[in-house]
Amino acid sequence: MNRMSKGCVAVCSLAIALSAAEASAQQAPTSAATQGASPVVHSITENDVITLVLRHNPDVASAILSEKQAAALVRAQEVRYPFVLSANGGYTHSASPALGRDGQVSVGERDVFSLNAALRKDFATGTVVSLSVQSSRSSTSNPVGELVTAGAAGVGYSMSTRLSLTQPILRGAGTRIGEAGLRAAELDRTAAHEGRERVASEVVRDALTSYWELWYASRSLAIELAARDLAKVERDAADQRREKGAAAAVDVLSYETRIATLGESVTSAELTEIQRGLELSQILAVIDPNVRLRASGDPGDPQVPTVAEVEKALAALSPELKELEARVAAAESRAQVAGDQYRPRFDVEGYVELRGLGNGSIAPAFAQIGTFGAVGGYVGFIFEAPLTTARESAEVENARINAQISKNNLEAARSRIRIVALRLVAQLESADARRKAAAQTVAIAEKQLEAERARFSLGTSTPLQVQQAEDTVRTSRLRVARATVDRIEAMLQLDHAMGRIAARLGASTPEK
Repeated sequence: MNRMSKGCVAVCSLAIALSAAEASAQQAPTSAATQGASPVVHSITENDVITLVLRHNPDVASAILSEKQAAALVRAQEVRYPFVLSANGGYTHSASPALGRDGQVSVGERDVFSLNAALRKDFATGTVVSLSVQSSRSSTSNPVGELVTAGAAGVGYSMSTRLSLTQPILRGAGTRIGEAGLRAAELDRTAAHEGRERVASEVVRDALTSYWELWYASRSLAIELAARDLAKVERDAADQRREKGAAAAVDVLSYETRIATLGESVTSAELTEIQRGLELSQILAVIDPNVRLRASGDPGDPQVPTVAEVEKALAALSPELKELEARVAAAESRAQVAGDQYRPRFDVEGYVELRGLGNGSIAPAFAQIGTFGAVGGYVGFIFEAPLTTARESAEVENARINAQISKNNLEAARSRIRIVALRLVAQLESADARRKAAAQTVAIAEKQLEAERARFSLGTSTPLQVQQAEDTVRTSRLRVARATVDRIEAMLQLDHAMGRIAARLGASTPEK
C-alpha cells in the first residue's frame, strides 16, 4: 500500500511537470544557450510581415517605380502633338560692288533686320498645319536691290504671312500610325501594373513562407525545451527515489544522458530559429543584429480548393498570366506599325500666302496684307521611296517574331502554372492528411505515455521505456508542426498562382 502511494505521488508529480512543460511550449521560449547581454526577442505576426515587406523590400519599390515610369510614358504620348511656337530674328550687313554707267565702280551697302515667327501643330493623323509670319526692314545706300523703287536709295519694309498644310498619304498616315505610341504606352502601363502586382505577390509569398518557417523553428524550440525541462523534473524525481533507496543510480544516469541529448536538440533548434529569423529579416530588409525575431501567429485552417476552382481562378486572377497577356497585346500593337518609317513617302502639301511691301514706311505693307493685295499659293507633292524593301521587311519580321515569342511565353506560363497549381493542390491534400495522421499519432502516443508511466509506477516498466514513449510524443508533435507549415506553404504557393495574394493586398502597396 505504501508502495502504491509512492507510485501515485510519482505519477502526479510527472503529470504536473508535463502540464507545466506543455504550458511553456505554448509560450514563446527564451533562449537558454545565450548568457549575458542577449538580443531583444521581438514577436512578429503575419500582418507585420506583410506591412514591412511592402514598405521596405527593394523589389517591390522597383516594381512600383516601373509602374510610375510606364504611367509617365503614357502622359508623354498623350501630349505628343502640342502647339509649337518658333521665332527667329537677325541683322545682316552686306556690301556689294557695282559697275556704274560711267565705268566707275561703286559699292552699295545694305542693312537688313528680319523677324520671323511660326506656330505649328502636328496631328495624330499625320497632318501638319503651320502659320508663319515673316518681316524684314532693308535699307540701302545705293539703288541696288528689289526693295528700292524709283531708282533711288531708301528703306523698304517687307511682310508676309503663310498658312501651310501637309498631309501624308502613305508613310505616317492615319491614327493607326500616329497613335501607335500611345496605344503601346497604355499597354505597357497595364503590363507594368500587373507586373507590380506579381512582384508584390511573389515577395509577400516568399516573406510569409519564411515567416512560417520561423514559426516552425520557434515551435520546434518550444517542444524541445519542454522535453528537456520535463527530463530535468524526472531526473530530480529519480534522484529523490535513489536517495530513498527506491531507485538505482543507473536510472538517474539514464535521465542525465537524456537531458544531455535533449540539450543538443535545444541548441540546434535555437540555431535554426536564429537562422530563420535572419532569413526573414533579409526579405523584410529590416536587419537589426540586436533584435531576434520570433513568430507569434497561430496557423489557420483554410479550405482546400478544388481543381475546378483553381483553373477558374488561374484564368481570371493569376498576376503572372495577366502580365504576360498585357505584354502580348503590346507586342502585337507594335507589330501592326512595324517598318512604317521605311515605307514609301507620298505627302500632299500646299500653302496660301499674303505678301506686303512698303517703301519708307511699314504701313503700305500692312495695307496690302489686310486687303489681300498680293495673294499667292502653292499645291504640290513629295514622293520618296527606298529602292529596296529589305529594311522594312526586317523590321516587320522582327516585330512579328517578338509578338510570337510573347505568345509562346504566355502559353508556356499557362501550362506551367496550371501544372504547378494542380501539383500544389496534391501537396496541400497530402500535407493535410499528414497533419491529421500526425495529430492522431500524438493522441495515441500520449495515451501510450500515460500507460507506460502507470506501468513504471507499478514497477513493471523501466525509465528507458518511459523515455522512449516521451520521445514518440515529442517527435509526433514535431511532425504535426511540420505538416501544418507544409500545408500553409503549399496554400501560399497556390494563393499566389491563383492571384489571391494580389487580391488580398489590393491597394495596400505603398507609394515610393
